Amino acid sequence: MKITPANLPFELKKKLLRCYLVSGDEHLLVQESLDVLKRVSFNAGFSVRDSYDQSQSLDWQEILSASNNLSLFSEKKIIEIRLTSGKPGREGIKSIIELVGRLNEDLMLIISAPKLDKASLATKWCQLFQSEGGFIQVWPLNENELPIWLKKRMQAVGLTAKKETILMLADRVEGNLLAAAQAIEKLKLYLDKGNISDADIQKVVSDDSRYDVYKLIDSILIGDIKISLRILLSLQNEGMDAIIVIWALNRELRLLSKLSFSVDSGMNQNELMRNYRIWTSRQNIVLSCLNRHQTKDFHIMIKACTNADNVAKGQIKGEKWQLIRNIILSLSAYNKAA
Repeated sequence: MKITPANLPFELKKKLLRCYLVSGDEHLLVQESLDVLKRVSFNAGFSVRDSYDQSQSLDWQEILSASNNLSLFSEKKIIEIRLTSGKPGREGIKSIIELVGRLNEDLMLIISAPKLDKASLATKWCQLFQSEGGFIQVWPLNENELPIWLKKRMQAVGLTAKKETILMLADRVEGNLLAAAQAIEKLKLYLDKGNISDADIQKVVSDDSRYDVYKLIDSILIGDIKISLRILLSLQNEGMDAIIVIWALNRELRLLSKLSFSVDSGMNQNELMRNYRIWTSRQNIVLSCLNRHQTKDFHIMIKACTNADNVAKGQIKGEKWQLIRNIILSLSAYNKAA
């Protein structure tokens, strides 16, 4: 069955299904859906979880073996698989279908993946989650939906605000849900509870010289190498985890790759911005970056992100911050042939 992130808690109260697929490019909403699934399943007795990440390569035979190795003490198990694309490969598809067939009251399967295209949604393995389990498709919020989301999130922690104040916060975060969630957490710490004023927004979500990863991405897209490297150094000095910076770069590069491919296919740029729900305030900087690069450039940089991520996680040797700088220099530069 298809389940929206908003309805997921209600559906879980009614019935816990044997398998779930969570798909989308909005990292915060995907992660929060996964957190709800894990919390409810743990309370239902699924105390053991085996996790597998495609970015670290997947051994499908190992995963299938894990589905057979249930505890002698009858502990229920979750097998969690994090896919880096909607195309798990021939062996992966076969293994997922086999895994779904093995599920029972003591074994649950949870798979997360980026946004799935039309071809992936039509595959047998994706269809299985709609017929045998739950499919949670996560969509980015548009400009009209963000204020409503902010209001509900504030109310959940005991905060209120007038419409104009909520719109001010929406304008400041420019569609970045992770930044929005962090802002509300700061407001909660600052106020504890009660009404949020415009002055509170200005104080807690200030436009000061403290750089964040979102400003870094925008500076790179504009092509301002000097500012981009300055922001990166600031983030590094503040103790920012390199993995977060790499994740943000990789997320943006995957979007740019899709946009560039669509442009090459002849799609109108205005239509493209609407289809991919690019905020009006960011359209010019996104287009600026697209005009500097070819689709193949983004593919090369995505591979560089994967390498940097492996270094940051200690899987291979290297200097993670230098690798990040190299990606920034490539993305900021003008590479498109005349």
